[in-house]
Amino acid sequence: MSEQTNQPENAAAFSLGEDAHRKEELGSCMLCGRRGWLAAWVGWAAAFAAYLTPILAALRAFLAPGAKGSAQAGDFRRVATLDMVPENGTPITVPILAERVDAWNRYPSQPIGGIFLRRTEEGKLLALNVRCPHLGCTVIYDSAKRELLCPCHNARFNLDGERLEVNSQSPRDLDPLEVEVRNGGEIWIRFQHFRLGVAERVPE
Repeated sequence: MSEQTNQPENAAAFSLGEDAHRKEELGSCMLCGRRGWLAAWVGWAAAFAAYLTPILAALRAFLAPGAKGSAQAGDFRRVATLDMVPENGTPITVPILAERVDAWNRYPSQPIGGIFLRRTEEGKLLALNVRCPHLGCTVIYDSAKRELLCPCHNARFNLDGERLEVNSQSPRDLDPLEVEVRNGGEIWIRFQHFRLGVAERVPE
């Protein structure tokens, strides 16, 4: 009798255990499904962001006011005043600053180059790009010799920017720049760089 009485109890216990096991499996499957959906969503979001980022960057660069050419050379900019330039022909070095703009940021007053500025014997203003046409090193003024010197390969130029050596490392003379005097004493320069390593003066 005791064995017959225990059979339903054992069956009920087995049934409860089986139900609990099924619920656990069901919960586990639901959790796996949620994790899989979340992983897929994250993957799609990352792919979409990677695709959209360059488009947004290009759009902002196009729409941002002043972004186009604001950091480019080739336009006139005020660099000095007449009273800053010695009357004896000694050149002064003037850094050229401009606003740099990328897709997301603006960087005001960033150096983009430099010039030599001097008065010629005729009293005219002469502006030369300080970048050596050989490899782009910055030319300096040698006050002892009253010459312009490229310290990288010792190319030498006179104060008009002409090469002093027949076999100069520089393929051409220093690059002159357009100069204008405006508003009774402001010096404006059309600043630009030229291609390095070639004899022809080709704007970049």
